[in-house]
Amino acid sequence: MNRIFRMVSLLLVLCVLCGMTMAAGAEEVIDADLTCTITLGNWPADTAPEAEKALFEGYKATMAKQYPNVTLVPDYYSYTLSNYVPMAKGGTAPSIFQPPFTDPQLLISQHLVGDVTDALEQFGVLEQFSPSYVEMLADENGRIYGLPRDGYVLGMHINIALFREAGLIDDEGLPIYPKTLQELAEYGQIIREKTGKAGLVFPASETYGGWLFTNIAWNFGCVGDSALEYQDEDGRWICNFTSPECIAAMEYMRDLKWKYDILNADATTTDWAGAHSLLGTGEAAMNFAADDSVDQPTANKGLPVEDFALIPFPAGDAGRYALAGGTCYMFAPNITNDQAVALMAYLKILGKLPFLDDAIIEGMRADYAAKRDRGAPVIPAISAWTDEAYNNAKQAIVDEFSNVDMRLYADFFDSLSEGTITLKSEEPVFAQQLYRELTAVVQRMITREGADVEKALRKAEESFQEYLDDEINDY
Repeated sequence: MNRIFRMVSLLLVLCVLCGMTMAAGAEEVIDADLTCTITLGNWPADTAPEAEKALFEGYKATMAKQYPNVTLVPDYYSYTLSNYVPMAKGGTAPSIFQPPFTDPQLLISQHLVGDVTDALEQFGVLEQFSPSYVEMLADENGRIYGLPRDGYVLGMHINIALFREAGLIDDEGLPIYPKTLQELAEYGQIIREKTGKAGLVFPASETYGGWLFTNIAWNFGCVGDSALEYQDEDGRWICNFTSPECIAAMEYMRDLKWKYDILNADATTTDWAGAHSLLGTGEAAMNFAADDSVDQPTANKGLPVEDFALIPFPAGDAGRYALAGGTCYMFAPNITNDQAVALMAYLKILGKLPFLDDAIIEGMRADYAAKRDRGAPVIPAISAWTDEAYNNAKQAIVDEFSNVDMRLYADFFDSLSEGTITLKSEEPVFAQQLYRELTAVVQRMITREGADVEKALRKAEESFQEYLDDEINDY
């Protein structure tokens, strides 16, 4: 095993050095007049693997050749909301940093991040920014303050074998899957009756139940003025679990158990891993899950890739939202236009703008080859860009290593590229505590048939409001 590990490590280093060589080969000066200094909060820590640090040194060397008068200052920074805010207000934030997708809208609304819209336009990519990310990374005027680094979008995993057994298959052999939350309940009921298996596995332990419930609640209308939490005119954070929309969403959760009977029997003790296991082993037909975990029920739990599908999150009566998580790049609020341009040039070298070079292509080929070898579905990564040539080039690499019928994933990816589903980040403050409170309500709904929805939500609302007051409003 050690020998294999050493060989893999050696290959990795060679790949990195190869990438550096190709990157370093880009010696053409692109702009000798651009003169500024940018601090790189995304630089690897001193404790990072040598290969990672060498890779970033390669990026820096390429930048020095292409933009000789731009000074790059490595400035490793571990972001948290609480440590970033005083830095941004004091003018000491790094030029680029990496917050989770939970924070961009809060930072934008507080004017704590820099606008890179004009720099993106200068690079000719502004119009290619995917509309699916606009709500997360832009303000109300469409100005853009961040770019995705990596992430996931919540949809639904399907066990096609159970759909087939239940007769929910069309003439082409594809699953007839639910487009709406109401259809989810009805199809799940058919699956229960025809197969005896759970129509839906719902992990309602710890904070998972509340986490998934928020996406259901958004699709019932818990956004905008009816959001689960919001700031009032005085800037105080307010919990809002008792809106008509939230009550309706929780009544839906109750009906999944007591009206349609589609949930797995041990929902209150099922966690994220357990949910994937139940779907992969054929004990449940549907699971709310994302594109970044398609290997869990398949490669890890044995579900053949031909019996697996990824579909969009079902719509509700009031909307079609899907949770998007992950990490993005954002920028200090005091960056100049020249610094914004230099930062886009730097991200282009990192492969984060819709441009491809030999090193990026080879890295992608190696990644997809590894996924295919271990039996995981080879599917595209979600693109932040609508550039057709760029996406086609990436798709060609996916096609080279494909081991799936992409018709089983097409609607999921089309909903993102066509903007027919709206991406939404997690609730803005103390999301984990919010999830914990809502999980408790979900558990009560699915374990007590006559539970009072509004009473349970009001109790959770009072508890979370007290938490908000202690932690942020009256702090």
